[in-house]
Amino acid sequence: MRFGALISHAYVLENSAGRDLIYGAVYPESRTAIRALGQVDHLHLSHNHEISKGLAYAKTALAADLVGHREMQKYFPNDLSLDRTIETEGELLRDAGLTAIYTPGHTDDNICYRYASPHGRTYLFVGDTLYPEHGAWKALFITSHGGDRDMLVRALEKLKNVQADVIIPSLAVGQDLVAEMNRAE
Repeated sequence: MRFGALISHAYVLENSAGRDLIYGAVYPESRTAIRALGQVDHLHLSHNHEISKGLAYAKTALAADLVGHREMQKYFPNDLSLDRTIETEGELLRDAGLTAIYTPGHTDDNICYRYASPHGRTYLFVGDTLYPEHGAWKALFITSHGGDRDMLVRALEKLKNVQADVIIPSLAVGQDLVAEMNRAE
């Protein structure tokens, strides 16, 4: 639980190129469980709201490189920074089928990640760009962090055209967190 009613999650993605963590695992129990799975190569951040003391602990405990959009760097404290910046729309991250999609709107540094599984399914990690609240999908922009309604609308239009079977946000209000969707949805 974060910020009261919000439930946040991080996801371990095992692939042929190694192990990636999607979203920051800020709680000690989470880091311990993730570390028990083995080496984590990269921790992929979706936006600056994941930058916290917990993120610094996760980076140290997991010995993982931090990856995020270049616009995120300005939000980091002096003692923490990105190890790899995403510079380009559609940048393929490693050889594991993970693609970055720049989707500013919630904040000015949002990244969504699309994973093309070798098993035929595609997964879209949307960070906080979209989130379920008791079964209804919502979007929110934070102007104090560079968020903007018009940018968010454009990001949502972009995501509408991304082929994905499963939508995975970083947080939810209520119990629904992951949603399978058909093309019409």
